[in-house]
Amino acid sequence: MWLASRSLLTTGVENEYHLDDVPPLSPLQPISEQEAVRIIADPPLPPDSFTLRDYVDHSETLQKLVLLGVDLSKIEKHPEAANLLLRLDFEKDINQVLLFLKDLGLEDSQLGAFLTKNYAIFSEDLENLKTRVAYLQSKNFSKSDITQMVRKAPFLLSFSVERLDNRLGFFQKELELNVKKVYRLELGFKRNEIQHMITKIPKMLTANKRKLTETFDFVHNVMNIPHHIIVRFPQVFNARLFKVKERHLFLAYLGRAQYDPAKANYISLDKFVSVPDEIFCEEIAKASVQDFEKFLKTL
Repeated sequence: MWLASRSLLTTGVENEYHLDDVPPLSPLQPISEQEAVRIIADPPLPPDSFTLRDYVDHSETLQKLVLLGVDLSKIEKHPEAANLLLRLDFEKDINQVLLFLKDLGLEDSQLGAFLTKNYAIFSEDLENLKTRVAYLQSKNFSKSDITQMVRKAPFLLSFSVERLDNRLGFFQKELELNVKKVYRLELGFKRNEIQHMITKIPKMLTANKRKLTETFDFVHNVMNIPHHIIVRFPQVFNARLFKVKERHLFLAYLGRAQYDPAKANYISLDKFVSVPDEIFCEEIAKASVQDFEKFLKTL
């Protein structure tokens, strides 16, 4: 019967038989060479690989993470992380975490960098993550504060409530004993200014006191930048002091050391400390890298 059906279908007789009537081929039934070459098998997963790129074509999860901006080349350095991502289903395991992070205030453009650093968040229970956020809110951190903290310190949400409590307790103690003395009494910042800077740069809570005071002394007393401008750009405390000194002295040599936003040719402290030497020379100093390097030899 199967041979008759197949014969009639191939000769165009369709009044008596339809495709729905044709039983499926048995896996044991022989096929011709012509039929065999038409079979296209899915390429197998690489049996062993040192790079996640070999798996991207086979994994919808990896493909979507790449589109989000996740840097797989950094994650694959940690074998346990690579294995975790390969086991995850995007809709079931990842999408809910992305929605949580977006509700928390992270922008689409920030998700890739966050997940590259804290890929382990996918192994966290969603309710635990929400509980940790609720704990931070109970400590009077606003939503924008928490967003900034999470963005700047991606591993924060991976801490249990108990660990968060210990760390915040430590931070609060540091704030009262050390940061209060250093930032408020020794450096002259107001309490609300301290809170603003720490929210933007959480690492300031554990920064070396000597480095803080030396950086502040140079920026405030040598570069003549007032407190209210430093508060706007606290990332200067993350910069290497020798780099700050080199750039300021070069600008002073060129007559371009102007950090007052109310005057012409204003140089933003943020850009001053964040851009690479090539951009610093071209856009800020209006000089060549060779001129800058030649000047540094005179110091």
